[in-house]
Amino acid sequence: MSTRLLRVALPAVALALALTGCGGKEVPGGSAGGSAAGGGDQPTVAFVPKLVGIPYFEAMKAGGDEAAKKLGVKFLYQGDTTADAAKQAEIVNSLIQQKVDVLAVAPNDPSAIAPVLKRAADAGIKVMTTDTDAPDSVRSVFVNQAESDAVGEATAEALAEQMGGKGKWAIVSSGPTAANLNAWIKVEKEYIAKKYPDMKFVDVKYAGEDQAAAAQLTKDLISANPDLKGVIGQSSTAAPGVAQAITDLKLIGKVYSAGVATPKPMASYIKSGAQSKVVLWDAKNLGYLTVWAGQQLAEGKQLQASNSVGDPVGTVTFDSATKNLLLGKPITFTKDNVDQYNF
Repeated sequence: MSTRLLRVALPAVALALALTGCGGKEVPGGSAGGSAAGGGDQPTVAFVPKLVGIPYFEAMKAGGDEAAKKLGVKFLYQGDTTADAAKQAEIVNSLIQQKVDVLAVAPNDPSAIAPVLKRAADAGIKVMTTDTDAPDSVRSVFVNQAESDAVGEATAEALAEQMGGKGKWAIVSSGPTAANLNAWIKVEKEYIAKKYPDMKFVDVKYAGEDQAAAAQLTKDLISANPDLKGVIGQSSTAAPGVAQAITDLKLIGKVYSAGVATPKPMASYIKSGAQSKVVLWDAKNLGYLTVWAGQQLAEGKQLQASNSVGDPVGTVTFDSATKNLLLGKPITFTKDNVDQYNF
């Protein structure tokens, strides 16, 4: 199967018209392979990220493309260029009209997307979440990159170690409704308060999925708190914004940062010390696992407690109680290993 990369800048208001009945034609902010969605010998798995055009979700797309080619699945990747819950719902509705077999969503707002996912399920579409969960929705599987405790503790430890366990610290996050980011923030705050009582939490600021806004918020935090010693960049857009602010203010080695982001775009900051420790997982493998899980659902297969996905993912676990399909443990990227990862 070949996959065409299709990117057309169309206004969101024209999205439904552009997609309805278009099958494998061009779609805004996404890619489509093969013929029309739904039907045929190959199941169609559609993935709607929070937004398109950032390295993290592009890495997931690359993994999804690889899985689709290897597994014989039609893979659709469609999203808006902004992390907008209403626009995301429009895209999901258009995919319902296309009658895809499986729909995977990384929700910008879990509550807002829940009724749309119910509409998809009522239309006979298998529904999943990936990267970010909507636990109160009808989703049958959440493809979870790593357990929240593991991510939050790794990020907190990365910051605390640089700060020597002392001083004021803050967080710059993205959307205030993102379930995964909020879960990590909760863990980080609790972990540091318990293990490092000499670290004093200042505030959390929300930049949306906007790197420039994250940089400005970091500068504002430092200006308001001249003795601020550490900042966590909570997402793949917030983390480089935090590091850029520290670089611009010439505070490398004075204000420390850790973050959750893809390693390749952070490599220069990691090497300069502006954000010397970054936590994530293999985002490309998460995209691969999403398409693999979609194929299982499309073919009516039951996920087991232990599942052999094969290369490059390996073996993953499934918790039937929470419906979490777990990719694995997070990775901490430093100057010693960052060049080993190309995403």
